[in-house]
Amino acid sequence: MHGIELTTLSYVSLAVLLVVYFFLITEKLNKVIVTGLGATFVILAQLFQGKGETPQGIAFEYIHHNLDVLGFVVGMMILVGIVRESGFFEAVAIWLVKKVKGNPFWLLISLCYLTLLMTGLLSNIPTVLILTPVVLVLVKELKLPMLPFLIGVVTFANIGGALTPISDPTTYYEAKTVGLSFMEVVQNSGLGVILISLVSIGYLLLVFRKQLAAVKVNVKDIAAFNPASAIKDKRIMAIGLPLLFGSIVLMILKESISKHLGIQIDNATIVLFASFVAMLIFKKEPKEIFEKIVDWEIIFFFMGLFITIGALEHNGVISALGLYLVQLSKGSIPVLLFLISVGSGILSTFIDNVPYNITMVSAVQAMAKSGLAVYPLWWALNLGTSLGGAGSPIGAACNVVAVGIAEKEGKHIVFMKYLMYAFPLVVINALVVFGYLYVKFFVF
Repeated sequence: MHGIELTTLSYVSLAVLLVVYFFLITEKLNKVIVTGLGATFVILAQLFQGKGETPQGIAFEYIHHNLDVLGFVVGMMILVGIVRESGFFEAVAIWLVKKVKGNPFWLLISLCYLTLLMTGLLSNIPTVLILTPVVLVLVKELKLPMLPFLIGVVTFANIGGALTPISDPTTYYEAKTVGLSFMEVVQNSGLGVILISLVSIGYLLLVFRKQLAAVKVNVKDIAAFNPASAIKDKRIMAIGLPLLFGSIVLMILKESISKHLGIQIDNATIVLFASFVAMLIFKKEPKEIFEKIVDWEIIFFFMGLFITIGALEHNGVISALGLYLVQLSKGSIPVLLFLISVGSGILSTFIDNVPYNITMVSAVQAMAKSGLAVYPLWWALNLGTSLGGAGSPIGAACNVVAVGIAEKEGKHIVFMKYLMYAFPLVVINALVVFGYLYVKFFVF
């Protein structure tokens, strides 16, 4: 790579990652099996070498460094999964239907921004787990076109993933690795998220206008909707909601707590504590919670990725990639801003945005070591990765979850049809993000 020396181990590490990416993109094999085989192969192939340390010891350090990411994901799954049993979120969605009187245009707008708000507070995977079944019921009851609403929820779950450090695993990983505070993420990505949300809703209303206009709303059916009927457990709602939102407030204030009180806490500890408190209060059996609520596929997927990509970092490939991008751009931050914001959007459409983001975080860190002022690039990566995840059914984990729920209900999503509608929006949003960041960092 432009004079950067790579070893045989470097090339083997890169080859393994490319094979893993191939199977992730084509979905020929289960993604957990793919990343698990990739991780175990790089260990068995002795790609982790160090003085006095075993290959597996070095490899598992990459999991150890990211235990808080795994803990946060598990904790949020448990906490949100328990609170979801109250029926509160479904009640809010039904209340919105009544408020807009079933008007399909306003209903699409309302559900999209409800998704955005919930994603910012709860993370996008729990959000789509809650809202996708609700959307499918509304589609059936009101005879709505499914694609606009499914793409709308998925798109806003993805772009909302850039809003806060707890909105998406990629944003959390980036913020944790780089040392970005909660409010720092909101202040730098927030306006960008608002801008592309407005562009996205305008695009969806324009592209699907004929399908939405063809819907005949029965006012009597809407009047029969009762938000209160969705509430299943008032006790969970009364205790679980404050517990959930108290955890969110604590995550927002943790930097201030550390500064003024000297008490250091991380997001994983906060949500795991809250989730175990919820299990205790509501007498939930751990075995049942771990079987029905925690998605272990996602956890093992992350673990496999951390090791597979760790082999690249260990053997200098990530550093080489970062230096190559510096050479390609001739050290110009505006050029790198364009390459990362637009490139991340396009690539994240076809490559699961988690491995892509983990790879690029290390690449940007390598650029920083070369002396570049990379601060604007963190926001290009955050926003670009998030908006790009909405471009296809495999772009992000929450997409896979939403499409999987739809498939179980007999609603098949054709990959190319989804791509035809969603990918142009990714390109448009990526250009908007580049423009926003360029003005933010180089004009004002």
